[in-house]
Amino acid sequence: MDSLLGGRSFGRTDDDDDKKKRYFSNARRHYKPNRSSSAPHNLWQKRLLSPTKGIFTLIAIFFFIFLLYPGSSNRNNNKIALRDQPLYKKHESICTATLCNPSNRCSTWTPNQKYTWSELSKAGVFRDLSTIQLSEGCRLRVKVEGRVDGGEWLTISEGQTQCTEAGYGVKCRNFVEMDLRADILIIAQQMKKLMNGRYSQSEEIVLVQHAMNKEQSPNVDVSLISQFSVNRLDTFKKAIEAWTGPISVAIYLTQSTDIDELISYFENKDNLQIYSRVTIALVKPNYLDNSHLAYPINHLRNIAITESSADYIFVIDADFTPSSNVYSFLRSRLIPFIVYQAGKMPETAWVVPCFAIREIYSDLPMPQTYNELRQLVGRNIAYITDPGAGHGPTLATEVAMDRPLLHGNPLAYEVCFESQWEPYYVVHRSAPLYDARFKNQGGDKQSHALHLNAERYRFMVLREIFMIHKDHSALVWPGGGFEKSQKAATNWNYFGDFMREIESLYGASARWPRGCSAEAIGWQDQRRDVLGLAAGAV
Repeated sequence: MDSLLGGRSFGRTDDDDDKKKRYFSNARRHYKPNRSSSAPHNLWQKRLLSPTKGIFTLIAIFFFIFLLYPGSSNRNNNKIALRDQPLYKKHESICTATLCNPSNRCSTWTPNQKYTWSELSKAGVFRDLSTIQLSEGCRLRVKVEGRVDGGEWLTISEGQTQCTEAGYGVKCRNFVEMDLRADILIIAQQMKKLMNGRYSQSEEIVLVQHAMNKEQSPNVDVSLISQFSVNRLDTFKKAIEAWTGPISVAIYLTQSTDIDELISYFENKDNLQIYSRVTIALVKPNYLDNSHLAYPINHLRNIAITESSADYIFVIDADFTPSSNVYSFLRSRLIPFIVYQAGKMPETAWVVPCFAIREIYSDLPMPQTYNELRQLVGRNIAYITDPGAGHGPTLATEVAMDRPLLHGNPLAYEVCFESQWEPYYVVHRSAPLYDARFKNQGGDKQSHALHLNAERYRFMVLREIFMIHKDHSALVWPGGGFEKSQKAATNWNYFGDFMREIESLYGASARWPRGCSAEAIGWQDQRRDVLGLAAGAV
């Protein structure tokens, strides 16, 4: 499996890396040379030969490293948490129906399955139902055998229902069939009911509908993660169609009227079916505070990540569509490689190159293969998104689009972190969450990449797969949130607030490439402007 990365072994020690960095020969380096001429080197050697001076020098070096890299020895096992972050907890599947007979023999049933009379009979409730306990997020209809018409369907309310023949209970004892359902439409209708409550306007409410299909191998799978408001529901359908694996999203109800638009959208059976295999978290903010107009992009990402089940996550924005082979590539090639290298490979972010199609060519179909993408790039129809600091460090057009044989590594190639880089990548779910203090655009992804770099993650760019979107007119944020947020005096800032916090947690070197090895593509080969690395790093 090592051959997948050009014969390189991830099992080497930090000392091995240091030796290679010492003789790294590129003119523009991430690592400065240890000597510039033979004379200073000989002088340094002589000083080290003196026992007293040598010991003093070693102590000074150790003290300097301790100050510059605080807590580095424990960082891989205990990641450093950012300040002022919410706590996230996964919502369990909430829809169940508990049926009990008069002998208090009870059984619990899950939704979206067809139950036969024999199963109900084995549970002791067929024609002998005493009580029904229905949880939130469900719609339950039971068929009760009638004396004349052969039976009738009754809709059961949430909570407990008494099935009695007289009094105030529902006459459902002679129960013969049931239809238990749970879907995003039911959750949306429940959300609307909660929003009409007396105190709901002042609190955040999160309701979750888990995907109807169960993930086959959650421990070795990868979930697609995204977030958006209701105006991106149609746009994200393209990503659902391209990704055959598990998906988890958070949908933000910016205005209270958004819930009506959401319900209307999912009353369409086709839309409901497409989203049925997606885990969806509906997020209603505090509408009494105008801060809800500042789109909480990273908070939503964290919610979607928390609700996912797979061990690996791939976070994208809603207007991007993965190439049709991304999921199969990750499952068949990347995940087996990671599992094979378990314990030997450093923590890694696996970058997926992203491209855009120019707006004047928006009628063209999305490319499905790298060969199709190469043709569009060659004709200047497609281009790398934000080719400067934003995505330039990915080297998508310089390296990723070359045939793998030209650069030797068929799976991926390593690049070094830059301070304004905002890549999309696959990481293990144990990676740090996103900084929830970032809202709207600006610093939301850059901050996460910087945090990974501070934790000494390596960045490997995957070949043969990509993600793409079509250019569109400037996005208008719901409720004018972006414009209002940009003018806010308390706006959390990447170059100021966040970088200072990272330095205080990880040391002054956190802005520079920390997990990058000497085998990463050097700056001469990258043909990158050094400003991308140095911006904000002084």
